[in-house]
Amino acid sequence: MSTVPKRQSYLDAPYGIASWLLTKDHKRIAMLYLISITIFFAIGGLFALGIRLELITPKGDLLTADTYNKMFTLHGVIMIFFFLIPSIPATLGNFFIPIMCGTKDLAFPRINLLSWYLYVIGGILALGATAGGGLDTGWTFYTPYSTLGSNTNVTLAAWPRSSQGSRPS
Repeated sequence: MSTVPKRQSYLDAPYGIASWLLTKDHKRIAMLYLISITIFFAIGGLFALGIRLELITPKGDLLTADTYNKMFTLHGVIMIFFFLIPSIPATLGNFFIPIMCGTKDLAFPRINLLSWYLYVIGGILALGATAGGGLDTGWTFYTPYSTLGSNTNVTLAAWPRSSQGSRPS
C-alpha cells in the first residue's frame, strides 16, 4: 500500500525570508503585494493623520504651509499610486486569476516577482523624496508647477518621467 505525500500549500512551503523573496508561487507573490500594500496604506494614513491634526485648529499652528503641502502631496501619491491602483489587480489578480483559469501558475512567474520588486523600489523612491525635502506639487505632478515652480525633489519621485528631457531654466 503506497501513501500519497501530503501536498504543500503556499503557506506550508519552506519558511524563511529567502523562500518568500525568491518565490515563483503566484499566491505567495499576492501575499507579498498584500503586505506591501498594507504597509503603504499605514504610511499614507500617517500622512493623513498629520493633515487632520493640522486642520483641528483654525489657526494651523502645527505645520508650516510648505510642510502641509508636502504632507498633502505625499499622502496623495502613496494612497493613489501605492495603495489604490495596485490593490485589486496585484493582490486579487495574482491570487485568483490562475485558480479561476485552472492553471498551476501564471505564465511568467519570475516576471511576476520582478513586478513586485519594481513596485517596492518605486515606493522606496517616493518615500525617499520625503527624506530629500519632500514634494509640494500635488499628487498629479502637473507640469507647470512641477517643472518651473517647485524647488523640491520631484525628479526622485517621478524618476521615469525625468529621463525624457532636462528641466527648463
